Amino acid sequence: MKIDCHNHTTFSPDAAQTVDEIAAEAKRLGIGYLALTEHLDLGFPNDKRPEGEPSFDYLVTEKYFDEIETAKKKYGIEIAAGIEAGYTDDSVGETAKELARLPFEYVINSVHICHGLDCYWNGYFDGLTKKEAYTEYIAAVRKSLDAPYRYDAVGHFGYIARPAPYEHKIMTFREFAAEIDDVLSVIIKKDKILEVNTSTGLSGGLCIPDLSILERYYALGGRLINIGSDSHRTGRVGHNYDAVGDAVKSIGFREWAVVRNGKIETEAID
Repeated sequence: MKIDCHNHTTFSPDAAQTVDEIAAEAKRLGIGYLALTEHLDLGFPNDKRPEGEPSFDYLVTEKYFDEIETAKKKYGIEIAAGIEAGYTDDSVGETAKELARLPFEYVINSVHICHGLDCYWNGYFDGLTKKEAYTEYIAAVRKSLDAPYRYDAVGHFGYIARPAPYEHKIMTFREFAAEIDDVLSVIIKKDKILEVNTSTGLSGGLCIPDLSILERYYALGGRLINIGSDSHRTGRVGHNYDAVGDAVKSIGFREWAVVRNGKIETEAID
């Protein structure tokens, strides 16, 4: 089955496509399982954001679930009402309450914030070498894996590379082997899904995490992966699906993991 497990609509502050628009495009592309994963960033440092960056206000309401139900009936495809929970130390309590309050079918655990700044902002890297910046980010991801709330997948592990100012942006296994092994081992132990995110920005490479990390994950026994375009605008859903599908199959993966009724199920990589 063709799937896309990471997408944003106008229920996220940085997205432009509506639920109806992405559902129509997914139907056209033959995507059978679509997860909408709006931003839940309750600890986001909006007061520190650079000029021109959006304020990450939380926009999900009951209308979100209503629009998804309407689109499912209209287009006849499976659409999961999901959320992308941005981890910060000081927001875990509020995040846990929100995740318990609403019936989210799928939850991505993502890290965007390190030392009080979004890694996407150029200011995050000021005065830091690549080793320092990436090691801090990986440590934050590792800490997020022990979040005291339910999540199903670990999102865009390697997010920090998208805007990084270094000559070689990609976060590879060889450079951070011990730290990455720690993260991957915990993901496997906790039976979480490792997301293969096809939105690489300016970092280069085919996907996030890098293929070298996916190879290591497979070698350690990891088999639960899915694919997400991280689309925010019409025309990005399903981005690079075929190329990434071929790449992960060359590593040895044969199935995508999807979440239905709170349980992980698998679908053959189409």
